[in-house]
Amino acid sequence: MVRLYVSVYEEDAGRFAIYDGRSGNVFQEDFKPVVFDTEEEANAKLAALEAEREREDAAIPFTLEEAEKYAESHYWKFASTYAKTAPHEYCIKKWLVDEDKLLYERFVATMKANSVIGYFYGHKNDYLILGKHYYWYMPLPDNLAVDLINRTTTDHLEFRDGAYYYIPAGGKNSE
Repeated sequence: MVRLYVSVYEEDAGRFAIYDGRSGNVFQEDFKPVVFDTEEEANAKLAALEAEREREDAAIPFTLEEAEKYAESHYWKFASTYAKTAPHEYCIKKWLVDEDKLLYERFVATMKANSVIGYFYGHKNDYLILGKHYYWYMPLPDNLAVDLINRTTTDHLEFRDGAYYYIPAGGKNSE
């Protein structure tokens, strides 16, 4: 089980940081290390992150029809840095108002309940296929909620050997 945890900040022993158990590196939000002056502040932030994950885990999944309507009604930003290599769009949870965050958590629950196995350049992912799109999120520590969902069109998928494989924009499969 890989988790986020609080420990003394390596760069300043008088401060505390939240660390990512996958790498042992300081956890980051908005590309900034999550560091606090006191252990209590760090533990409070970790507790808030864990509470968000508990809400996500308790969310009731949409039906697949409801999930598709939800996804199609949302704003998805085009990932311009991947336009040529892996064209896709993404939605970030913190962009949403509180009411929409609850629906976002239901969408994540739907993804978890209805996912299929897929591979992107050899990396295993869980995909939710809805209509002409498929959705995924990156692996996370067990006590962290999904903060970003990606999607692209099913034109970029090939089914073989019991799993889905990403087909790059150039057309050759990723395996």
